[in-house]
Amino acid sequence: MDSRAVRTFRVFVVVTAVVAIALGIVAIVWPRPSLVLVALLFGVYLVVAGALRVVAAARGHGTPTVWRWTSGIVGALVAVAGLVALLDPAIPLVVYAVLAGVGFVIEGIVSIVGGFVGHPGSSRVPTLVSGVLSILGGVVVLVAPGLALTMFMVFAGIALIVVGAAALLLLPPRAAVRR
Repeated sequence: MDSRAVRTFRVFVVVTAVVAIALGIVAIVWPRPSLVLVALLFGVYLVVAGALRVVAAARGHGTPTVWRWTSGIVGALVAVAGLVALLDPAIPLVVYAVLAGVGFVIEGIVSIVGGFVGHPGSSRVPTLVSGVLSILGGVVVLVAPGLALTMFMVFAGIALIVVGAAALLLLPPRAAVRR
């Protein structure tokens, strides 16, 4: 590889790793404000994406009318969801937590049923234990969605720090740049 390419790659890896580590630290130190920021950014994204979809539907000359109407309505709904997220960022966060909790409970029920019925390639006891733990986790998320989201942000922060540190540790050696 060309020495300039290696040098450019090293700079890219260092910058992205440092950003990941910094964001990870922020997420761990300030998990709730970080969640609110993520919800606000998501709200901005939804407003922009919805508005662009409405514009595309309005300007979609030559496309089927059904597509234009459907796309326009979906775009308007997406933009409204974004406005809701901007007005009260807790709403999409709580909705996410509730959906995750319900998903855990459903997954747990399916695992328990699978454990009793048995399916090829799976062991009964680990499947049942997994199902029970999934239901318990889902109930905890449903009972305390704020705590669950905060813990999610802390674990996400830890993951960012680990990924950033690993990227720095796996940098190509400087000797590769000099060749």
